[in-house]
Amino acid sequence: MNNKIKIVVAGNFTIDDMVLPDGRTSMNVAGGDVLYGALGARFWVDGIGMLSRAGEQFSQQNLDACVLAGLDISGVSIHSGDDVRNWIIYENDGRRNFIYRTDPQRFHDLSPEACDVPEAYKQASCIFLAAMPINNQLALAKVFKAAGVTVLFDPHEEDASDNKSLVYDTLKYTDIFMPSEEEAYRLHHSRDYKEIAKHFAQHGPETVIIKLGSKGCLVYQKSLDCYTTLPCFDTQAIDVTGAGDAFGGGFTAGFALTNNVVTSAMYGTVSASFAIEDFGSIQLSSKNKSDAVARLDEYKKKYINL
Repeated sequence: MNNKIKIVVAGNFTIDDMVLPDGRTSMNVAGGDVLYGALGARFWVDGIGMLSRAGEQFSQQNLDACVLAGLDISGVSIHSGDDVRNWIIYENDGRRNFIYRTDPQRFHDLSPEACDVPEAYKQASCIFLAAMPINNQLALAKVFKAAGVTVLFDPHEEDASDNKSLVYDTLKYTDIFMPSEEEAYRLHHSRDYKEIAKHFAQHGPETVIIKLGSKGCLVYQKSLDCYTTLPCFDTQAIDVTGAGDAFGGGFTAGFALTNNVVTSAMYGTVSASFAIEDFGSIQLSSKNKSDAVARLDEYKKKYINL
């Protein structure tokens, strides 16, 4: 365990049973946004705390693997009952079919709450609130904001449609808001992403990052009234699962290091590029900091005029 926590990633674990396009299967694979986010951050900083809950089926081997990857699990608690478990069936054309095998209530039961936060985590520089039920995100945002921690908030897609008022309440405690383009549209019903970003910033955050999938991301800085568009790193996309979470983790780590949101978006872009190069979290687990630094240098050289 690393006692000096620099950043915290909060979210959910899942257990994924994957069927690949060629018929191969990969069963009982650890997944979830808290894992992708933490693995995306580990390229850049040490002292990453994971804030989550896991069910009884989440093996000690999975937790040990997190520790071996340099992640702190003192914010992970085990709760009786099933884990959140999914079938993920991949098609040759890149489509993914998710079959949720667990009662939806377990997603809520296994989302971290304010009472789960270790005191050491309140000394972190930043927290990345990955997608989870909005009530949990709001409560955690309040706790960490009160502790002086920079809050980065990624909403859950369903809450962007069904719980808009709570999303906007959470923005009051948010420093950096990073919705996907679909979440942004559901919240504000516009495809003018510059206008949307400014709209969100008026509700609290200094910075808004809109993740645009294969088109990269848009960065808006309120105090400068400045927009920056960054492309993706050009690589073969095998599986986009977890890419947004890896981006969020990489961005959070970058911000803790540089305090520069455009540079941080480059860190996030590199983390996401590793996530999409294989199925599951394989690439994120197998690459190291030197790989990430080399890719960041390549990215900067390729897009030097941005």
